[in-house]
Amino acid sequence: MSKYTFYQVIKTLLVGLSVILAAFAPVVVSGDFEPSAPVAPGYSSKYMHADAVDTGLEIYTPKEQGGGYHYGPSMILNTDGSLDVWCATDGPGDVSDFVGYFRLYDGGKRRSHEKTALMPTGGGWDNLSTCDPGIIKFVGYYYIGYTTTLDKRGVDNDICVARSKKPGGPYEKWTGSGWGGEPFSLIEYTDNPDYWGAGEPSFVLMGDKLYIYYSWNLSTPATYLAIADATDENWPATLEYKGEVISEKSGGADSADVKYADEYGRFLAVITEKRFSPDSYIAVWESFDGIHFRQSDIIKTNTAKNLHNCGLSGRADGHIGVGDPVYLGYGYGVWGGIGWPTQLHELRLFLADAPMTDDSAEENVEMEIKAMRKHYKKFLKGIKI
Repeated sequence: MSKYTFYQVIKTLLVGLSVILAAFAPVVVSGDFEPSAPVAPGYSSKYMHADAVDTGLEIYTPKEQGGGYHYGPSMILNTDGSLDVWCATDGPGDVSDFVGYFRLYDGGKRRSHEKTALMPTGGGWDNLSTCDPGIIKFVGYYYIGYTTTLDKRGVDNDICVARSKKPGGPYEKWTGSGWGGEPFSLIEYTDNPDYWGAGEPSFVLMGDKLYIYYSWNLSTPATYLAIADATDENWPATLEYKGEVISEKSGGADSADVKYADEYGRFLAVITEKRFSPDSYIAVWESFDGIHFRQSDIIKTNTAKNLHNCGLSGRADGHIGVGDPVYLGYGYGVWGGIGWPTQLHELRLFLADAPMTDDSAEENVEMEIKAMRKHYKKFLKGIKI
């Protein structure tokens, strides 16, 4: 055997061995932090503040022709620092929204291909829309809570929920008595049908209790709370309704996303205010019991004008662990425009002696769409989603 042939054989064997090892290599599993331990409430004499450290990264760009949108990101942080992201995306024809899923790496600088995680059931309770996703994972399942449009009664809007063992699905929907089959509402809107309704769910797991925050929109928007028994597989049937917990300041608010910040011993909520306007910003609210909230700060500097529908990153159980990076995402653009990009910012969290709620003290930014289309072509081979 010649020397050249010998090295060729060795190379072939090494390549074959690498393929075999790759097949058995561990796949990055979403939501792989251990469940959060109980944390004592923080000191109410201090107020939570949050700053966007810079103008962030554009993680979705509308198509050059035909527009498109991603908004309301729900994000789970993994132990390797990657982020699993679910967004409301545009659907075909008369279907208004699907839920898209992808994974971000390096703080949003790289991303996987996107896949459709959830779509409406024709003629079902979620007939036309599965939008505004809120994600939680416990007891081996990912749960997507989502807003429906024009339910079987013709009423805007309700909340449904679906579950899956994998972040990208397939998902089985709550039927009213179990999982899989004809979808039924998790939270049914029962007030004046002339208003927007219920939607935009967000979840936090506190021990064996699942806190479910959601919009309830009458003449002005508000955030409501329901608590479920997380030890029951059919927890949607165990809801205890607690009523209104946050009263937004204006009719231009939407989409409270709530997490529990372990280091600071408090619930942390982010809400868009003056949405779709040049003066838009993020309002920060906090609570020590998950029921009584107060506004503590605004995030405006470095954020986009015309922002709307925001989301805050956390671990799979809705907690922000000590030392975890924290990310804020949102859609932005004018209502009725050709499309809405999605922006991602890293946040700096800290405590201060007083709240800051005057949005005139800060200035937001006219973002330039960066057309980071390379993100859609760059798939990290060997890492599955």
